[in-house]
Amino acid sequence: MSRVLAGAAVAAVLTAAGCRPDGADSKGTDRPSDRSGTATSAQPSGPDTAVSTAPGRNTETDGDDDTGEQAPACGQDDLTSSAANEDGQGREPRHLLLVLTNTGDRTCAVHGYPQVRLGTYSKSPVEVIEDSDPGAPAVLSPGDDVYAALLVNGARTDTYETKGITLRLQGDKPGSTAGGPISVTLPAVASFDEGARVTYWTTAQGYALDFVMSR
Repeated sequence: MSRVLAGAAVAAVLTAAGCRPDGADSKGTDRPSDRSGTATSAQPSGPDTAVSTAPGRNTETDGDDDTGEQAPACGQDDLTSSAANEDGQGREPRHLLLVLTNTGDRTCAVHGYPQVRLGTYSKSPVEVIEDSDPGAPAVLSPGDDVYAALLVNGARTDTYETKGITLRLQGDKPGSTAGGPISVTLPAVASFDEGARVTYWTTAQGYALDFVMSR
């Protein structure tokens, strides 16, 4: 008799708690954690995945000899250049993406931002957007790309039309340059003015474009 009463008492406790001895709830449904599974986020492929600790932060290749501080500065002989019109084919460019590709056989670093000059129009390089500084040089293995975004105009005064620009690379010391001038052919004639701005070099093209596309 005492065993029957004890068994009834245990059943009553389990019923009041809304659960069964096998761990499922009283309605027989799975717990939310059983239904949802493990959520994973896909990493986009392409240059944007070269970011290390934060969006836009330039990566440094593995090894003691290839960090941003130790890799030699890239020169014009290490690189090929191109520019893309981010406003669409056939439209007058206002937002350009400058691309340098390491076509050499060594790892090298691209420092700072491009010193962009517009022929004889500008006596000084296009001003840089300081907030775009990724905080480290871009280290390029052979075949890697580095990007800078160029806002063509902002003031719409005293425009200078050109289909080509010249840029210089900065060296590893402040105020220094690396190599000679690099000529970049633009995809169409662009009307530059005093509102033109350029970003720092970065291995993440989307990061660079964020600083100019909203302007």
